[in-house]
Amino acid sequence: MRGSPLRARVKDELDLAVEDSEAPDSAPELVDVPAAVVCANCRNPECPGCLFDEPTHASGVVAVVPWERPGLGVTSRLWNTARVATTSAESFFGALPDGDAVNALRFGLLAEIVAISGLVVALLPGVLLFAPSFVSIVLADEALRVALLRALAFGVPGLAFAMVAVHAAHGLGLDLGARRAGSTSRGRGLRFGLYACGWELITLPLGIAFIAARDGLRAGVRAVPLSLTVPGRAARAYLRGIHRLDDEQARAAARVGTFIALMLVLIGALSVVAGTALAHGI
Repeated sequence: MRGSPLRARVKDELDLAVEDSEAPDSAPELVDVPAAVVCANCRNPECPGCLFDEPTHASGVVAVVPWERPGLGVTSRLWNTARVATTSAESFFGALPDGDAVNALRFGLLAEIVAISGLVVALLPGVLLFAPSFVSIVLADEALRVALLRALAFGVPGLAFAMVAVHAAHGLGLDLGARRAGSTSRGRGLRFGLYACGWELITLPLGIAFIAARDGLRAGVRAVPLSLTVPGRAARAYLRGIHRLDDEQARAAARVGTFIALMLVLIGALSVVAGTALAHGI
């Protein structure tokens, strides 16, 4: 029969392949075993990375949060953390490691102070354009000038603290919402809120201008609506990644977390107003 030698040869090769796969002394490298992850410096698989002075050890914080990387300047760590927390919010907050809340608080305060200061500077051209006499009035009136400088000196840090408190309340509210949805994972909501302060640094005028100067006008324009879309995406990614909730649970927990945050902010604002009124004997 024509073609039979070819069929016989193919059959022999298949038989040999089956025998090799069934042999008990098969090569161990062909067995599907997960690869070990070792330190690039000492080759120890249990080492968290001896080239880095990482306070949270094996948490992975060095790889995820630029602010907590040693050996980098403050400006670089601040900007890079704000940028990834905004433009890569889902991957950043979905893998947010546990760590030092005090260090995250430093980031939040610095990010808000820089962002609000940039907003004040950005408003000055508008004041000069639409109210040119205001500058001459301020320069001529010493009492008004002192009052304005005092308002800036206390207002910028005060608003920065308030924004940090709002973001922290949002993060803690997400943890409470996740608990209500059935999560048993350890929450990192406070760190979520503190690193979320980087959103203002990117989406307020100073950050938009820097992005436009660095990456082009189109990139700056794309950064403008991020302040509206990033919070929801980041919250759901955090709830899915850290609390292991599915999409429906994450959406429900995010709504609950936002409501709790609003209540906390309202209670805090009323407390400040009441305290101020009592202090002035009203």
